[in-house]
Amino acid sequence: MILSKLHLENFKKYTAYDIEFGEGLIGIIGKNGSGKSTIFEAILFALYGEFKNRGNKDIIRNANASTKDAVVVELDFEFESVEYKVLREFRGKALSANAKLYKNGELTTTGAKEVTTAIVKLTGMSKDAFMHTLFASQKELTSLSTLRNEDRKKMIRRLLGLEKIDFVEKELVEKSRNLKREIDAFKEVLLGDEEINAKKEQIKQNEEKKNALKKDEQNKTKELVTLKDKEQAIKKELDVFTKTKEQKQKLLAGLELLKNSKSLEMLNQAKLIAENHQLEDKQEELKTLASVKKEYLSLQEDLKTQEKLKEYHLKKEGLTKEQVQLREQYKKAKSDIQGLEKECEMFEQYSFDAKNLEQDLSIRQDAIEVKHTIEQELLLEMKAQQRTIDETNAKIAGIKELGKGSACPTCTRPLLEEYDNVINSLNEIVQGTHQKKINDYNTQLKNVQEQKAKLLEEKKVKDKEYQELTKQLNIIVSKQNDLSRAKEHFTLVEQKGMKNKEELEALQQFSYDEKLHANVRTKYDELTPKYKHAVSLETELKRLDAVKKDLANVTKNIEELKKKYQDKEQEYNKVIYDEDAHKQKLTQHDEALKTVDAQTTTLNEIKVAIASILGEIKSIQNSLDNNDKQLKKVQTKKDDLRDYEKIKTSLAEFKTKLNAKVAPRISSLASEMYSQITKGKYQHIEVSNDFDFFIYDEGKKYPIERFSGGEVDLANLVLRIAISKTLTELSGASSIGFLAFDEVFGSQDESRRMEILEAFHTIKEQYRQIFLISHEMEIKEMFERVVEL
Repeated sequence: MILSKLHLENFKKYTAYDIEFGEGLIGIIGKNGSGKSTIFEAILFALYGEFKNRGNKDIIRNANASTKDAVVVELDFEFESVEYKVLREFRGKALSANAKLYKNGELTTTGAKEVTTAIVKLTGMSKDAFMHTLFASQKELTSLSTLRNEDRKKMIRRLLGLEKIDFVEKELVEKSRNLKREIDAFKEVLLGDEEINAKKEQIKQNEEKKNALKKDEQNKTKELVTLKDKEQAIKKELDVFTKTKEQKQKLLAGLELLKNSKSLEMLNQAKLIAENHQLEDKQEELKTLASVKKEYLSLQEDLKTQEKLKEYHLKKEGLTKEQVQLREQYKKAKSDIQGLEKECEMFEQYSFDAKNLEQDLSIRQDAIEVKHTIEQELLLEMKAQQRTIDETNAKIAGIKELGKGSACPTCTRPLLEEYDNVINSLNEIVQGTHQKKINDYNTQLKNVQEQKAKLLEEKKVKDKEYQELTKQLNIIVSKQNDLSRAKEHFTLVEQKGMKNKEELEALQQFSYDEKLHANVRTKYDELTPKYKHAVSLETELKRLDAVKKDLANVTKNIEELKKKYQDKEQEYNKVIYDEDAHKQKLTQHDEALKTVDAQTTTLNEIKVAIASILGEIKSIQNSLDNNDKQLKKVQTKKDDLRDYEKIKTSLAEFKTKLNAKVAPRISSLASEMYSQITKGKYQHIEVSNDFDFFIYDEGKKYPIERFSGGEVDLANLVLRIAISKTLTELSGASSIGFLAFDEVFGSQDESRRMEILEAFHTIKEQYRQIFLISHEMEIKEMFERVVEL
């Protein structure tokens, strides 16, 4: 993998930034805080969508960017001679992630997770493997030789990814320990052989008890059946007595009911006979009142006619009175209209005069405003001239105070003999020019003010005249409204009068006699009680036919009830019922029921005893079954424990083989580079299986701590590169063509920094790109390409 270009937008401190990396030894140079490490954070983020250390993703957005601005990281890289581009974005307030992967300019994958999966598949490395393989810090380099043995081993195992195997091994040990603890715990709750045999014997004894009780239950059941049969036979005889008693009681109730019905019908018959006699008497009386009814109805029609004539008479009187009033209103309305028309005659003239006055007032107001403008301009001119006079007088006073040695107010040279001429010239300017202008302006101002005052006075007179005219116009407008209302009222009065006249003419054909009306009313009132009595008799006589019919029906019913009663009485006498025998049979039935209940209770007690024994047998059997289940669980855990032990053994063998392969490979790669860097002075660096480091000097092996600081720095460098190469080989990612080192110079002096740089120049042919991140500005000349931040 070779990095080609990086484009950033609103990423951390970068608002917009583009880098083309190139090849060779590349320096990323800048002061602390300039964003050097952010460049490689962006590379890691572009490839895997994550930072080195996971945290709050809100810090990714540039502080000056708004929530509408997208965070963009775009990385171009080459892998196995194919051009790739990966684009990642965060958008919106929630920083929603999106990503795209291009191969030779063609979009192949979209989606944040999908692109990460594609990158891992392409490079053969996860994020952690990528970091440990291609990135190294100054802390990692110095730690290789300065850390204690255990800490150094942990760091190298972390770089090589062996800590995952350690974790799995530790988990297996913990799980094995837990399984042994669980197996031991099961031994405490499992049943022994003696306990199992005792429980089986107890089940056998309970089965024998159950069988004995079952036999007893069968005998008792047979006895109970016999007792129930006997009880049912007695119950059948008892049912016969009960039905006979119920039949006797039912017949007796029927006799009582017939007797009562007959009594009620006879009472009803007496009432109907009396009512029939009364109605026949009233029928005779109604015949005598037939002429009264006819006369009453005739008078009723006459009275209605008189009431109608009276209504017409009263209406005629009301209309006559109303016509008198309308005539008065008609005359008054006509007079009012004539008066109002005369008062409104001057409306047109007044309106014309008002418009003329409005135009005159407008012209006068314009003239006043013109005079006011001239007045203000003259006052401003006078103020300006007075200001010039004051300034000139101030100059004269200044010159007089300084004397003849003062500077000229125009050319700044000393006045000397020109002193008096200058004073006189300035006084002449004040009096002859500016004061004269003020006097002229003052004269013009007085004339303008007099003209303005005259115009205001004339306007005041015209205003008063206009107001008086407007007042008269308003009065006439009010009168015009009154005139309109008066005409409407006149029209209404006229129309009402014509309508009333028509109605009066129609009512003239009707004549009303008050005495005749009174006589008809008297006769009508005298006959009303007799008429109402006749109507009442007619209403009552409507029931006569119904009463006669009801009387015939009641008489018939009485005869039928007599016959039914006689038949029911004979049937009642035929039913034979012995109450004493019934009581004896009831006693026998109660005794039989008690015997059945007692036998049932005994049988239930036997069943309860059987159920109790069955429950005890089931409980013991459940205990035995549960013990079998627990034994199976223990066996499963023993099988799991055996499998864990096998896996632990396999992991141990794998670790041994891996260490045997990794350590020699790191030694081989580091020795080759160290020999090249030291120009053959040191031929071999040995890495033990426990990751202790030794340097061979003239064929002898020495610990790395024996050598000078510069030699140790170079040894740390080649060891870290060798670890990276080994990681690359182990992951199968042979196409990774760059390395990156962050602040590898630390606080070293200039000579040791130069040694490290020379070492990088020596080994740079092995990689197409080597990135060195540093804040040391003076070393930038040592790089083939520099990215200065």
